[in-house]
Amino acid sequence: MKKFFKTLVNVISWVLLLAAFSSMGFSSDDPAVGVPVFGVFFILVFLLVYLYTRNHQKHHEPNLKSVALVHRIFGIILIILGILSPLAIFNQANFPTSTNILILVIAAVLMALGALAVIIINNSLGKNSFATFLGYLLLIVLSAIPAFIVSQNDKIIEVFPDLYSALGMTYWATLAIAVFGWWG
Repeated sequence: MKKFFKTLVNVISWVLLLAAFSSMGFSSDDPAVGVPVFGVFFILVFLLVYLYTRNHQKHHEPNLKSVALVHRIFGIILIILGILSPLAIFNQANFPTSTNILILVIAAVLMALGALAVIIINNSLGKNSFATFLGYLLLIVLSAIPAFIVSQNDKIIEVFPDLYSALGMTYWATLAIAVFGWWG
């Protein structure tokens, strides 16, 4: 039964991940076409990566100290990219400097809270189901914040041609923050 739930969670996680990546299609001119195209593209990318790693995986003992150092260096770089990526994405909107600083602060706060949620989840797995649930709930709430911010800001909607484009760009930025923050 435990193996069944593990498989179920794995399948649901992959579906959610593909849905998140597919949501980048909302930033296209025609979301009805963009979302499925991005979905198919990322399914192919994940499939090719899976096939490549399955066929070329070699087992050897790495030097744990050097691996940890490389992970920390790349982690710091990815966290910096995650914090700065919304500025790069929303730079086309020509926001004033104060708005760009606010976007930077919001990105940093979202990454910090996301890291807290991951720490809660990792420290409570198998020990405290309620704490694990709270960690996942925090991640869900954090993922809704960018859409709420965009929907409440008329300036963003004025800059982009429609709400789909604004939400698509926001979720593209959020996805970049999440991926860089998680890997970092």
